[in-house]
Amino acid sequence: MARLSLEDKVGQLMMVGFAGTKVDGSVEELVRGRRVGGVCLFKRNIEDSEQVARLNDGLRRLLADGIPPFLALDQEGGNVVRVRDGVVVLPGNMALGATRSTELAYAAGHAQGEDLKRLGFNMNLAPVLDVNLNPRNPVIGIRSYGDSVPLVSELGRAFVRGQQDAGLVTVAKHFPGHGSTDADSHKSLPVMSESREEVLAQMEPFRVVIQDGLDGLMTAHVAVPGLTGDDLPATVHPEVLGELLRQRLGFDGLVLTDELEMDAIAQRYGVGRAAVMAVNAGADMVLVPWRAEKKKEVYEALRAAAWSEDIPRARLDDAVRRILTAKVRRGLFEPLPPLEERLATPPSPEHEEVAHRIARAAVTLLRADGKHFPLSQETRLGVITAEDSLGEAIRARVPEAQVMNVPAYPSRARRAVLRQRARRLALASDVVVVGMINSRQLELVTMAAATGRPVLVVSMGLPYLAEQADEARAVLAVYSYQPAATEAAAAALFGEIGTPGRLPVGLNGLAVGDSAR
Repeated sequence: MARLSLEDKVGQLMMVGFAGTKVDGSVEELVRGRRVGGVCLFKRNIEDSEQVARLNDGLRRLLADGIPPFLALDQEGGNVVRVRDGVVVLPGNMALGATRSTELAYAAGHAQGEDLKRLGFNMNLAPVLDVNLNPRNPVIGIRSYGDSVPLVSELGRAFVRGQQDAGLVTVAKHFPGHGSTDADSHKSLPVMSESREEVLAQMEPFRVVIQDGLDGLMTAHVAVPGLTGDDLPATVHPEVLGELLRQRLGFDGLVLTDELEMDAIAQRYGVGRAAVMAVNAGADMVLVPWRAEKKKEVYEALRAAAWSEDIPRARLDDAVRRILTAKVRRGLFEPLPPLEERLATPPSPEHEEVAHRIARAAVTLLRADGKHFPLSQETRLGVITAEDSLGEAIRARVPEAQVMNVPAYPSRARRAVLRQRARRLALASDVVVVGMINSRQLELVTMAAATGRPVLVVSMGLPYLAEQADEARAVLAVYSYQPAATEAAAAALFGEIGTPGRLPVGLNGLAVGDSAR
């Protein structure tokens, strides 16, 4: 720290993103020119594992003579996956919740951490520790382990330990909790309407991992009036980040904001002002991944506030100290094995097996009539699915199965056509399997069942939807549309494996931990 100028320190406070898949002049100007503390990569930056490994190597070289950057991504598994090849692709948190296995949660974190490090990443913005208490939550859902505070705490703790044991900087999210809200902070400000006691109870998973030595937390853009008495978002609230997180919970790790360009923050304060407010409230780094002019606005606002001491010098130094401490602790200053050597080292087959173990243990039987499940391979089978890999897994067992792949989000005009296709497929089948990701597929269940053919539903998304599939003779929940989960679903449909999973959320008629077995 003694060698860092004020501008160097301001740069360390910034986690940035950029467009493109290579280091070019604009990326060099941003990363090296601002001496930023971290870079976050998204799908737009990633073509495949080899390309992103080379990109990470190039980003690291830009700061070879200074402080190495965090190289981060959101690799949660489930429906938030940035890299798909050369790494384990996990079914996701709610699938882990259905397994009830801390051993699998640790193995998932460790396998993922090792794979991401091989590609040059040193930070993962995962796991999600929000407790999904609201079935209508638009942003958490299957990203959560479930709606039980003890379940989220136990599995989150094991996953964090596994990922950190693999040497990856682990940033859990979204503090103090986003799971009870019904708004999307990308568009508006969610409000936690619970009492102080209820809010504190939802924070228990964060308290548990903090006690265990968590590296970092990401803030949520949510108002917590039960705690604070006002509608100031947690990301910029001194009472939440300072008094509650730092003092009451005793967290001395890294605090990173969620994206400041989200409307919940940007429309209310502007990103430059919000960045200064967040740092003064107790955040150490601010995430500004999208528009170039917003990164410039944030840098200039932070630099002006540092020079004028609107951000006190002690607060600036405290933030930089936490950033550097995390980088030292996780070995960012140590040289990596040569890139070509890492690229020539294939991922461990045991890591992929972890994904399959989770998927098989997560399969949950929510309903069965005792007659049509499991399926016989002699059955004339029709399949309607919003995920191609489910049809492929079924065809591997019944090559003659007729598979109708449908878009997850069809247009209104397309839906009428799909309903008629679903009816024709059902009439030509003895049994119909419908792979459901969201509510758009419910009408296809209804259309197929209206023909009198028995329908079996595989729920690959939120299990709350499965209880609306009243016409289904059997319902399986796998909580994920990743290939490991759809393969497990197919295996369960044909009785090759059991259905050991237990509900991680409560449904009408089924409590948390139940199944129809």
